[in-house]
Amino acid sequence: MKHICITEVDAVTKIPCTVEPQRTGPSMPVIKGLSIIWQDKSTWPVSTAPDGTYLRAPKYYGTCDDDADTSIAGVLQVLTEEEYNAAKIAEHEARKPYPSWIGYLDTMTWGAPVARPVDAIMNGGNVRYQWDEATVNWIPAE
Repeated sequence: MKHICITEVDAVTKIPCTVEPQRTGPSMPVIKGLSIIWQDKSTWPVSTAPDGTYLRAPKYYGTCDDDADTSIAGVLQVLTEEEYNAAKIAEHEARKPYPSWIGYLDTMTWGAPVARPVDAIMNGGNVRYQWDEATVNWIPAE
């Protein structure tokens, strides 16, 4: 298994999104055994030139088969496992919404250290809450 970083390509031409606009829609490079595990969402949205070409590549990280061709357009980098893990940790930390929140690296998510109140809208209730870092708790939204 190889660890790789890829970007979007045009669905038909397979030209990377940083070279030409994706006129026929976005797609991923066709790579044997590709499994995309996470993306650099902390840097999204990605700016585009007036013609629609991406000014920098949105990055997707994952794995592929050892014998996969990684010289094709859209493959940005083959990483060591250490480089992959370091990039994943850096991206996860960049997404941290509040200093007190607890990280879940396996899902690339963060959770509050205190559960939302049972009457919160997200729990089927009728009160809208927001996180208050000063009190490390949920407070009714104004």
